[in-house]
Amino acid sequence: MQMQTVSQRLALLRQRMALRGLDACVVVTDDFHGSEYVGDHFKTRAYLSGFTGSAGTLLVLAEEAYLWTDGRYFLQAERQLTGSGIALMRAGQPGVPTLSAFLAERLPEGGALGFDGRTVSTKLYRTLEKALAGKRVRMDGGFDPAEGVWSDRPPLSAAPVWAFESGVTRREKLALLRQDMAARDASYLLLTDLTDAAWTLELRGGDVACTPVFLGFLLLGREEAVLCAQAESFPEDIRRQLAADGVALRPYGDIYALLETLPVGTRVMADSATANARIAGCLAHTEWLDTDSPASRRRAVKSAGEQEGFRRAHVQDGAAMCRFLYHMKTHPEDYTELSAAALLHRCRAAQPEFREDSFPAIVAYGAHGAVVHYEPTEETDVPLQRHGLLLVDSGGHYRCGTTDVTRTVALGEVTAQERRMSTLVLRGHIRLAMARFPRGVMGENLDALARMPLWEQGLDYDHGTGHGVGCVLSVHESPPSFRWRFVEGIPHPALEEGMLLSDEPGYYEAGAFGIRHENLLLVQPAEQERFLRFETLTLAPFDRDALDVLLLTAEERTWLNDYHRRVYETLSPLLEPEVAAWLRDVTQEL
Repeated sequence: MQMQTVSQRLALLRQRMALRGLDACVVVTDDFHGSEYVGDHFKTRAYLSGFTGSAGTLLVLAEEAYLWTDGRYFLQAERQLTGSGIALMRAGQPGVPTLSAFLAERLPEGGALGFDGRTVSTKLYRTLEKALAGKRVRMDGGFDPAEGVWSDRPPLSAAPVWAFESGVTRREKLALLRQDMAARDASYLLLTDLTDAAWTLELRGGDVACTPVFLGFLLLGREEAVLCAQAESFPEDIRRQLAADGVALRPYGDIYALLETLPVGTRVMADSATANARIAGCLAHTEWLDTDSPASRRRAVKSAGEQEGFRRAHVQDGAAMCRFLYHMKTHPEDYTELSAAALLHRCRAAQPEFREDSFPAIVAYGAHGAVVHYEPTEETDVPLQRHGLLLVDSGGHYRCGTTDVTRTVALGEVTAQERRMSTLVLRGHIRLAMARFPRGVMGENLDALARMPLWEQGLDYDHGTGHGVGCVLSVHESPPSFRWRFVEGIPHPALEEGMLLSDEPGYYEAGAFGIRHENLLLVQPAEQERFLRFETLTLAPFDRDALDVLLLTAEERTWLNDYHRRVYETLSPLLEPEVAAWLRDVTQEL
């Protein structure tokens, strides 16, 4: 993307701003639903700025432009913004103002701020509105910065929708959500999160990369339901099934007019965390019950059918991981980070029920492993060598379930410090996996188990220990999580039987190496009444070459031996003879 082209695009945008009387324009990264990943149609910020990172906000003034992004992308943004006329604002760094504070300082009294209210979150809108109230700034949420500038903008995705069977029917799920509505005396429930709509309707799609969902808003009444989506995505048989279950299909853009026609004072449940600013405006005349989505709470607890699907997916994923790890351990010098990621994708794609990756693979060699969310690019790609650590965090969506697994691999000689830290991280992983706990315990209560081996050494890692995982939905699913900080505004549910979470402690030395060990844990009833435990679903060997086994306790060693025995017994019949022989060797009892 040439910088001259970026300058021309900003010039066109400024012409449109002037015609509309705008002093500033904010361009965010989001789609209409606050999704983690967005389709090509919604990549306006990347088009206008030239910055392709997955997080960032562009501010365009009459003669200046600024881009806010976080520490994951500072280096990338510096490179991609060079010569563009856009100044980099390093969010969270000392002396760097927030977007709202900057606008409050720079906008004139009675000025005007433009943005697309369909992509700006309700939270950001309220923050900006509060910060600018003293200057009587006009908030113009009907301004699409791509219009008239992005001439070859990709159309909205309309990939085919397909049926998913969880073992709980669409009618049963609609009835459960109506019970939640009745408990709040609500006439309507609006689901704006794409995974909520897909889960409720027992459907999946392909409109968002790495997330098998379709674009749509679901408005549920006490007896009726309306799905505003792209009709061309829905095969005729699915349309008939929706109609039979009382779900009317209307055009995607109809949601705003539909909400505006609701009676004044109607009680509407909706979650402001995923409702965009235009939705908020359309609900202004109603009694908005701003609440966590009941669908997200219910989908966090997997049905018996979903649990069995997850187990099946992890067997397939384990076979793929073994083939990949075999190549990394025997011929690492044949690969770079990017070609290793491509190999891993091919290994998964060969599985019978594979559909797509559940997120872009993190394949990080050496010092790159210390960058928690590193993703190799052509600019950063490096060849693998027969020494040091390779951190691989990846996953897949299968028709039956979703996976997320991290292994840290010794490609050859590693230092005593690398082995020591890898072992401490694995000890924390094992402690959490072995936990027994009473019903009512939250993820925050257990997070310290995974951190304790590091805390005992005065060390820590700066990310959560685990997140919820959706069933062929988002691999990063709220609300379940393991974290020790209580974050305001985020639900903190008790762990329940059927919840699925990742267990992924880590350790990172900047400029040197990174370590993370991750399996997925399914909450199950324990042998003792009123207690719960975890079932480990992930099947892939931990690299013993990256461990100092003398640091493991007898109990931890027993856990690792039992786990490796299950990995070998389950996966070896599915593997080629040479890979099965390798797996037998690397899972031998310690």
